[in-house]
This record gives sequence, structure tokens and C-alpha cells, in this order.
Amino acid sequence: MSKLTVTGEQRRAEIIDAAASLFDEYGFHRTSTSAIAERTGTAKATVYHYFKSKHDLLFAIHEEWIDELIDGFRARQRDIEDPVELLHQVFRDLLALIDARPGHVRVFFECYRELPGELLAAARTKRDLYEGLVEDTLLRGMRDGTVAWQDPRTATFGLFGMCNWAYQWFHAGGAITTDELALQLWRIYVNGLSARKDGSLTMPGPLTATAS
Repeated sequence: MSKLTVTGEQRRAEIIDAAASLFDEYGFHRTSTSAIAERTGTAKATVYHYFKSKHDLLFAIHEEWIDELIDGFRARQRDIEDPVELLHQVFRDLLALIDARPGHVRVFFECYRELPGELLAAARTKRDLYEGLVEDTLLRGMRDGTVAWQDPRTATFGLFGMCNWAYQWFHAGGAITTDELALQLWRIYVNGLSARKDGSLTMPGPLTATAS
């Protein structure tokens, strides 16, 4: 597709938002292109002007937020040297995404297997890239002594497991804000649940692993 005008970008974003809402409400297969067009107040042909199929829409939903996470991480990486603080910002970014676009996140996690092979592979490549950035941060912390040595892949998946599942239970406007939740989960991640008199952020307990 050629470069879109500002109006075109806005219309494309509206279609993505409408599709995410409808996929979330009714499911991927039960949502028609006509319903998406109706939700955006446009013609079905307009939807097809921007997206060849519902699969392309589902892929666009993922691309929109994974690119935001990758770009945000790289920007923070230029300003933050401490690996542990950078991990805190990862928690903030992931939970802010769930707060801002819960339907987008839920739809992708619950529907991404509907993507055809080529699009699924492309989506996994982006997710692997983001996971790799976080894993490299953990490894850097292990090497400089701010994070205890352990299997970095397991530690990476543990972080994403803590954050990603929040789309099932966290709702904005409750007793805790997104930043407060990010801080609490990050502290649990780096400290565990044991009480520490010194209040440090190093992980408790004797953990050993071999550097990769």
C-alpha cells in the first residue's frame, strides 16, 4: 500500500480499533467485514481498501502494539543504564499497553493461531525480537552483578508470564493504578516475596547458573 494521508492513517486506525473490539466481543470467526464497516460508519469496500482480509486485520492489531513496545524499549535503552531499572520500565510498558488496549491484547493472545503461516511467522519474529531484548537485559544484569545468575530464558518467560496474564484480571480505574501495579509486580519479580531488612533489589536465596 502506498503511503497514506493523515486522514487515511486515521481511518486505518479506526478500522483496526473496530475490528479489535468486535473480535473481542464476538470472536474472530463470528465477526464479518460488514460488521467492521458498520462499526466504523464506512463502506465494506473501504475496509478492503486498507486490509485484504480479516487475517490482515488481526495481524495489524498485533503489529500496532508490538512495534510500540519494541520502539519504546529501544528508546529507554538509550537513556537507562541500570538493567534492573530497565526491567522495571518493561513492566510499566507492558501493563500500560494492557491498560490502554485490553481488547487488542486479548484478541491477539486468544486469536493469533488463526493467522495463516506467513503472517504467524512474521508475528512470531517480532515477538521473538522483543523477548530477545528483554533476555539480553537480564543477561547484562547477571554479568554486572545486579541480577543473580540463573537460566535467562526461564527468567524472561517468567517476566512475560507475570505481565501478559494481567489482561485477564486487571481493570483500569480500580484500587491500584497501572504504575503501582507495575511497581509491585516488578518488586515481586526482582525480590520475591521474602522480607528483606536492607530493602535491596537483588534477588534473595542462593541461585546458581552458568552464563550463556
